[in-house]
Amino acid sequence: MRLKAGVRPHGLAPEIMLGISICHQIFLARGLELVITSLVDGKHSVGSLHYVGHAADFRTRNIEPEDVQTIAQECRDNLGDDYDFVVEKNHYHLEFQPKKEY
Repeated sequence: MRLKAGVRPHGLAPEIMLGISICHQIFLARGLELVITSLVDGKHSVGSLHYVGHAADFRTRNIEPEDVQTIAQECRDNLGDDYDFVVEKNHYHLEFQPKKEY
């Protein structure tokens, strides 16, 4: 796993760190490097969970196009309901967003 140059890991919630770790294991099992392209940095929509340390973006250009959706589904299956894992145009987006209060 590595951070793209300029990515700032400050202020991350433990829950997003756990989600990143789970995804990292899935990438490793496939012989892929997990490259984090954004955390609390970058430009995102107003109210984005990136700004509060609850979201991460991962590179997809190192993944064969036919495997992008399969890997996304494997991540979803392992993350559980408190996470969203979305395939964007040129990256994966992971966010911790519980559906209910505990």
